[in-house]
Amino acid sequence: MIYLKIETKLEYWKNKLLDLGKRNKMINCPLPRTGKRVSRTTLIIEIPEIDELWSIIRNSEKGIEFPVDLNAYVEDNEESKEEFEEENEKETDDNFLFTNGYKTNQPPAETCKTLLALKNKAREFMENKGMNALYLSFGFLRWKENGDTGQEMRSPLILVPVSITQESIAAPIYLAKTDEEPISNNTLAQKLFSDFNIVIPEYDEDDDILSYFGKVEDECKALGWTVEFDSAQLLMLSYLKMAMYHDMEIHEEAIKSNPIIRTLNGETNQLDYDSIPKVGEIDHDAEEPRTVYSVVDADSSQQDAIALAKEGVSFVLQGPPGTGKSQTITNIIAELLGQGKKVLFVSEKMAALEVVYRRLATSGLGDFCLTLHNPDAKRKDI
Repeated sequence: MIYLKIETKLEYWKNKLLDLGKRNKMINCPLPRTGKRVSRTTLIIEIPEIDELWSIIRNSEKGIEFPVDLNAYVEDNEESKEEFEEENEKETDDNFLFTNGYKTNQPPAETCKTLLALKNKAREFMENKGMNALYLSFGFLRWKENGDTGQEMRSPLILVPVSITQESIAAPIYLAKTDEEPISNNTLAQKLFSDFNIVIPEYDEDDDILSYFGKVEDECKALGWTVEFDSAQLLMLSYLKMAMYHDMEIHEEAIKSNPIIRTLNGETNQLDYDSIPKVGEIDHDAEEPRTVYSVVDADSSQQDAIALAKEGVSFVLQGPPGTGKSQTITNIIAELLGQGKKVLFVSEKMAALEVVYRRLATSGLGDFCLTLHNPDAKRKDI
C-alpha cells in the first residue's frame, strides 16, 4: 500500500479545515446592502461611538438595551413592506434613532425584528451544535486580495461572543456578552500570514481597543490597507473548524504518534489485528455477572460493541435511527465507569448528548456526568 508521510498528510488535513475563501465572513464580511430590503442576518450599530460601545458591552451586565417597538411583531407581508418603504423614503437620522439614543442601520421596528430573528437563529445553532455563533464584531480591516490590487475585502478583527434576551413581548431586548472572552480573527491572521507574510497581532484584553486597531494598521500600512472602526456589526459566524485547526497545531506530535491516526494514513502495520476480539465470536455467557455494568438492555451485536470498547478497541458503530446506538453508548460509558475510567462523549448535535445523559441519569449515574455544552451552565459552576 502506498501512503504519504504522516507530516504531509497532517498538513493536508489541517488545510482542509481552513476556509480561507471569499465566501467565509471571517475573510470577507461585506456591509449589508442599503435600500428597501432589510437584512435579517446582520445589524450595524452606529451610535454610540465604538470605544463607548466597547465599554458598555464589556462592563455592563445587562449589555445594550433596545426599547421594544411593537411594530416589530407585525409580519413581513407585502403591506408592511410598503409601509416601511413609504416611511423611510427620506431615510433621515431621526427615523433610525431609538429613544435612548442608540442608532443602527435600520429603523427601530426593523432593528427589533432583526434582533429577534438573530436570537432565534443563535438558539437553534446552540441546540444543534452546542456552541454560540452570535458575535458583535469590532473593527474591520479593509484590504485587497492581491495586496494593492484586486477585490477589496472587509474582515472583522475582534469578535465578542454575545447573546440576545427578552423577558416578555413588551420588554426591552438586551444584547450582552457571554461568559466567553473576546477573540481575534485567527482565520484572517492565517490568511494574511500565508499570502503576504503579515503577522496580525493577537488581541490582549489589557489592550485599549483603538490602540489595537492602530497596531493592526501599522502592520499593514505598507500595502495601503486601513482599519474601519466607525461602527460595530452583529452577525452569525461559525468558528468551529478554526478551533479544530489550532488543536491540531498544538497537539501535532501526539497526533503523529497515534497508531489510529497512522492507520487512517494507510499504515496498516500500526495495529495488531490478531489480538482484537472478532465480532460475532465473543462468548458473552462466559462473563461473570459481577463484572457486567451495563444499565440498559442490549442485544448480541450491541454486546459485541460493548466488549470491544472495554478492550480499548477502536471501531465504527453504525445503524439507522432507532437501532439502539444511544443505548449502546450509554452501556459503554457505564461499563468504562465501572472500570474506573473517564469517558469523553462528543456529538455534533446537542440532542444526542441529552439522550445519553438522560439514560445515565435515570440509571443513577447522573452525578458522574459533567455536561460541558449545557447552554444554561455557567463557567464558574463548571
